[in-house]
Parts: sequence; structure tokens; C-alpha cells
Amino acid sequence: MISDDIVRASSSRAPEAGPAASALALLAHKPGLSIRMLAVGVSLSHAGTVRLVDRLAAEGVIERREHSTDGRTRSLYLTPAGKVASDEVLAARDRVIAEGLSILDPDELRILSDIAERVLRNRLENLEQSYRICRLCCYQGCTNCPVDAELLERGVDRKTTD
Repeated sequence: MISDDIVRASSSRAPEAGPAASALALLAHKPGLSIRMLAVGVSLSHAGTVRLVDRLAAEGVIERREHSTDGRTRSLYLTPAGKVASDEVLAARDRVIAEGLSILDPDELRILSDIAERVLRNRLENLEQSYRICRLCCYQGCTNCPVDAELLERGVDRKTTD
């Protein structure tokens, strides 16, 4: 129920319905992501992601730049308008979560957080899935990301990997 509300609220703040909200939030989380990894994160085919990127670029919220190591690949970045849109998407997400969890007291929130961390770490399969898991995360607010911690424990640094 909360997940559906998050998708509905965050999509309402994006330039279009569907995976655009996730794409904006994910690019705020991981600037320079390739189309291939964005496709994994938003669960679209490569062709579908190219079309999404084309539309978001036409809206002026993302831009393609040369990839730092692969001349055939383009890196995706938010424009200033994209940063604003991403912030609005994440704020809508935060409001839904805050409302949904408002019934819990601080001790219950800590317990829920501990349980969620254990579940996330246990269910994480690989780097690609990490982008799917974190597609609507507010990375600035997730200072001790359990997904990043699990990846690092496995020898993968998401900050230096595309």
C-alpha cells in the first residue's frame, strides 16, 4: 500500500508518468550512470530506456555526456531543472513514507530500520539489482546505506562502478 502511494506521489512530480521518477531519483543518486545501468534500475529494456532518456532530455531534465572510459557509451546527468524535479520526486516520496510510518514511535522505527536493513542485505543479489532497489532512495538521507555496505563487504564499490 505504501509502495503504491510512493509510486503515485513520486510519479506525479516527474515530467511524465511511469519510470521517469525513478530515473530522476536514480541519476541524483548516481550521476554519470550509463543507459544500460539505468535500464536495469528502472526495469526497462535498453530500447525503452533510450526512448525514456530521449524524452527526458527533450524536457531538459537530463543530459548525455561522454563517458569517462568508454567512447561508445554516454553518461547521464541531471540538468539543474532535473535536480529540481528529482528533489520534488524525493520530497513526495518522503511525505508518503513519513505519513505511513507516523504511527510508529521512535523505538519501533529503530526496530523497523534494523529489520529492513537485514532484509535488504540478505536479498541483495548483485550490483545491478542494487540500482533497482535504490531507484527511489534519497541518497543524502541514507547516510549508512545497507545496500552499499553489503556491496562493499562483497568487494564492490558502487561509487566507482557503473
